[in-house]
Amino acid sequence: MSEFHRRYPTGSIVSDLLQIHDGLFIVKTTLLVGETILATGMAAAPTLEQAEDSARQRALRLLGIHLPVQTEAELIPRVPAALEAAPWSEARNTDLILEPTTPANPHPSHPAVKPASEKPPSKRDPVDLADEIAQTTVEMKRLGWTEAQGRAYLLQRYGKRSRQQLSDEELLDFLHFLQQQPSPGEQSL
Repeated sequence: MSEFHRRYPTGSIVSDLLQIHDGLFIVKTTLLVGETILATGMAAAPTLEQAEDSARQRALRLLGIHLPVQTEAELIPRVPAALEAAPWSEARNTDLILEPTTPANPHPSHPAVKPASEKPPSKRDPVDLADEIAQTTVEMKRLGWTEAQGRAYLLQRYGKRSRQQLSDEELLDFLHFLQQQPSPGEQSL
């Protein structure tokens, strides 16, 4: 994290526990400079510390900052045999996690601060977008949206019925839109 503070001396790292679902802690980490969000990362893990560490690492990677790799034993405690034997599938993954976001610039009037030496992000692998789909689920639940409301918005805005049909750019645009919406009962600024 010293690299983050070297690049952004006034930057801050904020982690929030979004929810606990099926024994997994879901954490969102936001990297900020002032009011400007530089990056966000979300993760789910069996312990709060693991979820927070993973979310922080994901957010930092978006800025091109890579923390030293830890061994699997350091990152993940022994999983109970009942969980180890459980099959993992993409469908189960999307049902498990709410949808989060990784905004490139959620506040258009406040451009993100980027060091001149930073390289543009490389093209993301489609597998990486599972995090963004999960983040959109989180945001939709935060807003109190039903699946039908989400589909209606996708049809109106993109002409597509599901998040899986969206292009990478459309998915990120949808996520940024959701993140910018105030929670029910919150006054918009």
